[in-house]
Amino acid sequence: MRIQIDKNAPVPLYRQIIAEVRRLIDTGLLAAGTRLPSSRDLAESLGVSRKTILISFQELIADQYLESRPQSGTFVVDRSKLDHLDGSKPPTTPEDTSSETIDLKMDWSPYQIPGGFFSLPPERKATEQPSKPISFIKALPDSRLFPFEQIKQITQQLLWDPKAFFFDYGHPQGYQPLVEWLEKKEALSGTPMAPGQNDVVITSGFQQGLNLLINLLLKPDEAVIVEMPTYAVILNLLIARRIPYHGVPVDANGMQVKKIKEIIKKHKIGAIFTIPTHHNPTGTTMSVSRRKQLIEIAAEHKIPIIEDSYAQDLRYDGAQVPTLKNLDRHSVVIRIGSFSKVFLPGLRLAWVTLPSELAVPLVRMKRGVDRGDSFFLQVIMHEFILKGYLDKHLRRTKRIYKARRDALLETMGEHFPKELTWTKPKGGFCLWVNLPKELKSLALYHYCRERGVEFAVANFFWPGKQDASGFRLSWSLLEEGEIIDGATRLGAALKEALADPHVLDEFAEMYGEL
Repeated sequence: MRIQIDKNAPVPLYRQIIAEVRRLIDTGLLAAGTRLPSSRDLAESLGVSRKTILISFQELIADQYLESRPQSGTFVVDRSKLDHLDGSKPPTTPEDTSSETIDLKMDWSPYQIPGGFFSLPPERKATEQPSKPISFIKALPDSRLFPFEQIKQITQQLLWDPKAFFFDYGHPQGYQPLVEWLEKKEALSGTPMAPGQNDVVITSGFQQGLNLLINLLLKPDEAVIVEMPTYAVILNLLIARRIPYHGVPVDANGMQVKKIKEIIKKHKIGAIFTIPTHHNPTGTTMSVSRRKQLIEIAAEHKIPIIEDSYAQDLRYDGAQVPTLKNLDRHSVVIRIGSFSKVFLPGLRLAWVTLPSELAVPLVRMKRGVDRGDSFFLQVIMHEFILKGYLDKHLRRTKRIYKARRDALLETMGEHFPKELTWTKPKGGFCLWVNLPKELKSLALYHYCRERGVEFAVANFFWPGKQDASGFRLSWSLLEEGEIIDGATRLGAALKEALADPHVLDEFAEMYGEL
């Protein structure tokens, strides 16, 4: 019995073994009644733990692929004799008497999209018991802070005298009063917004805006430069669109922009994607000198920069840093802003600030792709802003998120191993912990989860969805007491793993390690 597994794949080893045994049985390479090797022998031949084999066998027995016979061993089930779910017997297939059989079944394998580490594990729900892991996984605004009363008040007022355009097809550029407010906001921040310079187009969330830009900017043979690590959504989109990409490392000053030149020499690059302010997942902010250098490199090679400034307004310490778009004098930067992190993520409202000559093609593409977004949601957002509620909400939530960040950093300083380093962000929702090279995040995650704490593994953010010696912590969804408790647990688990790295061996075998 030849079972092929890949210890460098993101799929857990027991899942690979299950899939391989099913394949061998379904294709007839393992006939009904065949006795499988013992769990001990199979574990030794594959170089995995016996526990991994036992878990695999248990699931295959539950799925009626294998059966365990006391004192005899584990055998392949005759699946042709299994009853259907409705109690009927499977129909028999008459023998094909023709000399040749034409297989007309559609082969969908070329259309598959690898989905490993596409979605983050769920955070701990408020209804779960305290014994459940404390989760630092998701970097989202806390729903307990949403201004529901003001939203309800605005919505009731709008629906008291509803306008037809609320629910009609709107202009794909967006609700004009909100567009004008955003253009004024951009101008006040330092972006040239005079006629013919830059314009704003509203989109249904960051991902829609990014997808539209990729459609508009990239030619079929071009690749994208991303940061390493980077926001999981950009990786997922590029994988789903089958667009090649190349990673540039991030350090304490942001993307190492000098390394872009080497990539440009070797590959045809259609766009550079960066999160220069309160970077997700590391929390770093790109220095102004690197921002200017990046713009010059892009202008020299005529490559557009897509700037994600999701957390531009979530700064807790120091003066605001200019966006790349603020510094752009070559008309090379396209900025995507969003209300998702500062207001309501489910509202799905973002905007693109881009050179005027590119705005019309983007609006035309948007009309062709989805015709337009919900004007009613945009009107709600505009009214919320006009009444001063957004500024008030931002002031309140920034105080709370800053206090949570401070609690995390202080607890990490007290309880984390002194050998580790981590970023100290001045805004946003997340920071990055650097591990020694011999430790990887995936096995460590499962080890820490058993000790009551979770973090976001490197695989979500690393090009190729590879594991790495680091992980992300996000504090936005936890109250200060939970943060202190969780960071204390995590510090203790990290000390144990550093003192004896072999405690992770079992988890590396079970879940794979890159």
